Amino acid sequence: MGPLWILTFFLGVTSDVMSGAIRYYTSLAGVPQAIYLPKVMMAVCITLIVLRRPKASHVFVLLFFAMQICVSLFNGITLNAAIFWAWMMLPMFFTMLAPPEALAILERPGARMTVAVIAIVCMAGVLVNYFGYLNPLPWVGANTMVDGTAVHVTNSNYVGEAPRLPGFGRDSAATGLMIGLLTTWLLPRFRSLSLVSMMLAVAGLSIWATTNKTSLIALVIVLGIDRFCRLETIRKGVIWAAAAALLVPLAAFVISAAINDSMFDGGALSSFQDRFERTWPLLLQGMLRQNLIWFGIGPGGFGAATDYYRSNFGFNIGYADNIALYAIANFGVIGLVIFATLLSRILFSSASRDRVAWTMMMFLLISGVTTDIFESLGCLLFFGVTAKTLWLGVGVQRFHMRPGFVLSLRHRRSTFR
Repeated sequence: MGPLWILTFFLGVTSDVMSGAIRYYTSLAGVPQAIYLPKVMMAVCITLIVLRRPKASHVFVLLFFAMQICVSLFNGITLNAAIFWAWMMLPMFFTMLAPPEALAILERPGARMTVAVIAIVCMAGVLVNYFGYLNPLPWVGANTMVDGTAVHVTNSNYVGEAPRLPGFGRDSAATGLMIGLLTTWLLPRFRSLSLVSMMLAVAGLSIWATTNKTSLIALVIVLGIDRFCRLETIRKGVIWAAAAALLVPLAAFVISAAINDSMFDGGALSSFQDRFERTWPLLLQGMLRQNLIWFGIGPGGFGAATDYYRSNFGFNIGYADNIALYAIANFGVIGLVIFATLLSRILFSSASRDRVAWTMMMFLLISGVTTDIFESLGCLLFFGVTAKTLWLGVGVQRFHMRPGFVLSLRHRRSTFR
């Protein structure tokens, strides 16, 4: 399963980086469905892994999802919308079920070079657009039909007069996140200061061109901590990032209820101001008003699925701009408690000394403070890989690894001491 899983993983990452260009040219060729090939392969891998090594946890996940589908149906969400949500989440399930030997292959030089090439392509797409070449890119603002449904090839919008550049991707937010993720994965693995500095400068300029401030801030924080801090400090930073993702929107809800005046003066903080004073409080207020706070709207009733399966609950159901509120909107407080419990188990119990995995988790959680990272295919892939890597450190003995893989883990740990 290792080589098949790795092939599928890199096809998934590439399809997210190149999604705008791929969807545009495949639609011209009359086969727009080709963009979904990586996800079909993920579904095949999930099926093979579950059939080869069925576990009780797989049953619990299916039961929870079945219960949540009932919640969706009770709230008037169609079954098709719930299935669409599961299709969106497929990359995370795929990576969380990664066989240990596949994670070992990810550490090989060939995998590192593959990620480097993908990162270069991702940044090049933005820079080509930024410096005026192929401006506008032919897929920006285009639409295509997939089985009778109109689908945006690449979203095009602006911040004031500044365009949000998506590069080869489908939208600027996802492209900015992917540049940050790929850079965070790569830079700790290189020791050359000149190479690291050059890549960081190009990555920073590329993210700036996408106008994704969150990714840029997260990248600077995690790389600074990785370069100058010990592993224990990085672990504590991850825990603080998780706490911020949970507490900041709750603080916004409480403060907005108690204070009528704005705490911000706009400007560079205008996006955060909009989230703090409107998006987060109004979402929680709407869910409380509609008695949806405990079990949520259900899969398919919130987020990207609403672009194709319309619903009306009297409040914004398109985005939460926060990882914790995204969990609450879909699965309610009960779902958030389950997610927080599993995440806490990883963060507090993992004995992993993999600095890259910890910095990746920190980047994702910092991004999750103001972004719906679970709406991004790339974030789903890297979140699943990172969570699985750290989970292996929680209880290595429960995975019947081959001796060679255990030795490789020991070698990696000694390298980062």
